[in-house]
Amino acid sequence: MKKEDTVKLISAEGFEFVIDKKAAMVSQTIRNMLTSPGSFAETEHGEVTFPEISTTILEKICQYFYWSLQYASCNVELLGLADCQHEH
Repeated sequence: MKKEDTVKLISAEGFEFVIDKKAAMVSQTIRNMLTSPGSFAETEHGEVTFPEISTTILEKICQYFYWSLQYASCNVELLGLADCQHEH
């Protein structure tokens, strides 16, 4: 995978997650950071630092990005959620 196809997300503790750019673009906030005009560090280097997000939480966020990328266009019935009933 080419470097321009990845994004580096950095946690508060400095742990680096290198993920597919497509997965990172699930987040509108990250998409805006990486595609905004101008010479911002995030745009130039493909890195986003999250000083308030712990490594554990950022890992879960990355997992969600991949899950969302894979299942976003899925039919709800295929996921077995169509029959879910909410208790009031």
